[in-house]
Amino acid sequence: MNSRPRHTGARRVLKARDEYGTAALELVLIAPVLLVVMLFVIGLGRMAHARQEVESVAADAARAASLERNTAQSAAAARTAAQTSLGDAGLACTQLSVSVDISNYRPGGQVEVTVSCTAQLGDVALSGLGGSKVFTASSIVPIETHRANVGVPAT
Repeated sequence: MNSRPRHTGARRVLKARDEYGTAALELVLIAPVLLVVMLFVIGLGRMAHARQEVESVAADAARAASLERNTAQSAAAARTAAQTSLGDAGLACTQLSVSVDISNYRPGGQVEVTVSCTAQLGDVALSGLGGSKVFTASSIVPIETHRANVGVPAT
C-alpha cells in the first residue's frame, strides 16, 4: 500500500501561487537600501579622491615655493601653483587656503606649505555625507644647499 498523501500536486500549485510577486516586493524593499549603500561608497570614494588631490596640490605648491629665489616670490609662487594644480585636477573648493611657512627659507633650509580646501558633499547627501568637509594637507620641500638667495637678509 502506498503511504503517500494524495493531492501533492495541488499543494505544490497552491504553494507556487502564494509566492507570486515576492521577488518584486523584495526588490522594492531592498532597492532603497542598495541605493543608499551605493551613494555612501561613491561619497567615500569622492572624499578619498579629494584628500589625495589636496595632498598633491600641497606638494606642487611647496615645490614651486622652493624653486624661487626670495621669500616674496616664494609665497606668491606657492599660491599660484596651488590654484593651478586644483584647476588641473578638476577639484572644486568653495574655500581655498594656502599657508606658506618661509621661516626656514635659506640654502639647506625648507619650505612648508599647508593647503586647506572646503569641498561640498551635497550631491551625495542621501548617503549621510551631506554638507561640506575640509581637507587639509601639508608638504615640506628642502631648499637647494648650493644656491644664492636674493632678497633674503643674512643672519
